[in-house]
Amino acid sequence: MLPDLRLPLLAAVLVALPPAARAAGDKVGPEACKACHPSAYERWRVSPHARALEVLPAERRDDPRCLSCHAPDREDGLAGVSCETCHGPGRAYAADYVMRDRELARAVGLADPGPKTCLACHTDSTPSLLRFDPKRKLPLIDHWTAGPGDAAAPAGPRAPARPAPAPARRPGGR
Repeated sequence: MLPDLRLPLLAAVLVALPPAARAAGDKVGPEACKACHPSAYERWRVSPHARALEVLPAERRDDPRCLSCHAPDREDGLAGVSCETCHGPGRAYAADYVMRDRELARAVGLADPGPKTCLACHTDSTPSLLRFDPKRKLPLIDHWTAGPGDAAAPAGPRAPARPAPAPARRPGGR
C-alpha cells in the first residue's frame, strides 16, 4: 500500500506560493457552496447574516468599524456575512474531492467556527440592544448537520473530525 501523500504534497504547494498569491481571489462565494450544501445555503439566504449589509443604516455604510462585521467580504464583491466569512476563503477546499476528506479540507483552510467566531462581531459594544447568547443562537444557524440533499455533512463545531468507524460485522456477514 502506498503512503498517503496528499497532505505533504499540498503543504509543499502552499509553502511554494507567496502569501499574496494565496490570499488574492481565494473567495468563491456562497453560490459555490450551494452546489453541495443546498439546505445550508437556503437557511443562510433567508438569514440575518445574508442581509447584514442591508440592515446597516445608510449613514453607517461607509464606517469601516461597521463594515468589518456587516460586510467583511465586500472587497471580494460579497455583501453581508456569507459562508466564507466564518469558514475561511474556499478556493482551496471547495472542490468536491477535498470536501469529502474532512482532514484535507481542514488542512487547506476550512475553518470550524464556534462561539469565538460569533463573538468577534456579536459583542456587548455593538449598537444592537439584543444581547448575543451563543448557546441560544448557535442552534438557530445549525447548518453543520447535513439536511436532505446535502452531499456531505459540512464541518463545524458538532461535526466529527473523522468519520465514525464502520460497524463491526457479525460472523456470517450479518
